[in-house]
Amino acid sequence: MITTLITLSLFALSTYAAGDEDVFEWRPEIHHVFREAESMPPVWFSQLFTLIALSPWLVLIVGWFGLGVTPVKVLGQLVSGPIMRLLSIIGFLTSLIAVEYLFYLYWTRLNIFDTLTYLAILLPIVFLFGQQALSQVQLKRMKSTSSVQ
Repeated sequence: MITTLITLSLFALSTYAAGDEDVFEWRPEIHHVFREAESMPPVWFSQLFTLIALSPWLVLIVGWFGLGVTPVKVLGQLVSGPIMRLLSIIGFLTSLIAVEYLFYLYWTRLNIFDTLTYLAILLPIVFLFGQQALSQVQLKRMKSTSSVQ
């Protein structure tokens, strides 16, 4: 019985399933041909696009100065009000800057999955600070309109 078992096991080892034959042979070496690196746009084109992308900020700043909004007036209004308004507005602006910085990091070194993970952490903070800041601004406007009447 032991000899039959040994014979069957040796026979099983010597048989191959379909496609399992030993067909190792030398094949020709594969030479990859990589395409040429894409050329970068001219420097003037990149600078023009940068100016176009930043132009809304220029329009915003010119519009603020046209309305008489200056940094001195804005800082004076922030400091003269309650501390909660100052903290909520600064927190909101800081969280917006953090989101913009995250977009910069996505452009330079992060992948989309890391960016979305960090964005999922930042967006509730931006929402809470924004809601608080807008509530404080509305409260100030309500007080100023009620004192005028």
